[in-house]
Amino acid sequence: MYTIDENSLSVKDFTLILNSDSEIEISEDLKNKIFLCSNLLKTHFEVLDKNMNTKNYKEFEGNGLLNEREVRGIILATIYTLANGRSGVSYETIEKLIDLFQNRETIKIPEFSLSTKLDTLTPNHYLLNYVKDIAPIERKLLIKSLAYIPGFICSYFEDLQLVKKLLTISLVLYFNYPYMDSYNLASSPHLPFIKLAENINLFFIAENKNKNRSIDPLIFSYVSYLYKLLDDLQELLNIQLNSSHHPFIFIPENNTFIKNSLLIPQKLYLLKTVENLILTVDKTFESFLTKIGSFEDKVTIYNVFYSLKQCSDEILLTLKYKIKIYKKILAFILYEYAVKDKAQSLDQVLKSFMKEKNIKNYKELEPLLKDLLKTIEEKINELY
Repeated sequence: MYTIDENSLSVKDFTLILNSDSEIEISEDLKNKIFLCSNLLKTHFEVLDKNMNTKNYKEFEGNGLLNEREVRGIILATIYTLANGRSGVSYETIEKLIDLFQNRETIKIPEFSLSTKLDTLTPNHYLLNYVKDIAPIERKLLIKSLAYIPGFICSYFEDLQLVKKLLTISLVLYFNYPYMDSYNLASSPHLPFIKLAENINLFFIAENKNKNRSIDPLIFSYVSYLYKLLDDLQELLNIQLNSSHHPFIFIPENNTFIKNSLLIPQKLYLLKTVENLILTVDKTFESFLTKIGSFEDKVTIYNVFYSLKQCSDEILLTLKYKIKIYKKILAFILYEYAVKDKAQSLDQVLKSFMKEKNIKNYKELEPLLKDLLKTIEEKINELY
């Protein structure tokens, strides 16, 4: 059982809840706060109702649907920000969303609803088709909520960490356990990256490598920046999960409410951070593939480069698409490396995993990347 309390939800907790069947409940303190804000909403109903127009939203064409994890991420973020953000929505409505989250009912939400255009029907519009008997004013508040944005991104945070870690492992392998120069580390003082470098240097010592062997400086700078951006994103998500993403903030202590002036700015800042992260991962892969470009499968390499170039002004849809591409690239790189005759410790872990799972090509490895990472961490401790 996970108890939702005020300003307590982190990305780590969010991921744990999504990965488990744990039930969630709202603390008594938050229930009282929700009750007070809900009464305030009823008091100012007429003024608020006039200030919320939901009739101008547009529905676009598209066949793709959000997957279960994406939908659950959106629901969980909506539940938490409703309970924690002085939203005015009643406890009864939040409880219905909790039931929806825990029952794992199949919920159909079109991918195009992730569009961040102001006149597009958001995921909450479709989500509310599965929640009955909600007051019209609460329905309007939920439709205008932007909690789906951090919720959707959080549903992919574990995948982003997977990409970072397996990309790191790929670099260590292909640059043959490179030495990480202390001067370069001082120029990129990000704690996770320093930890990575220290561990790589331990491999360097164990394998008696030549200090002249190092990671390409350009790739080094991209990877360093990737570590920083992912840390920044995690910190930003921790803040936004505990912020209000609803049009009004109710203040029962003063018997009033205010318009949420941060609603749009915090959305734009979060999306820009994700956009910068995607661009950095793209550049890292492009530089890496160019540097090691000795694969026999030239068609796959061409398709990979072409896929990396594909982008959209819809950041959330781009994130969903690019995560699939990154996993494909990593599976391709690691499989190609595993078939080479190498004898170092990390190489042997990779080869043993391929043999145990009877993997014949990179496509068979792609869905098992999470298992591969877990195996590597168990065998050689934390690398990053």
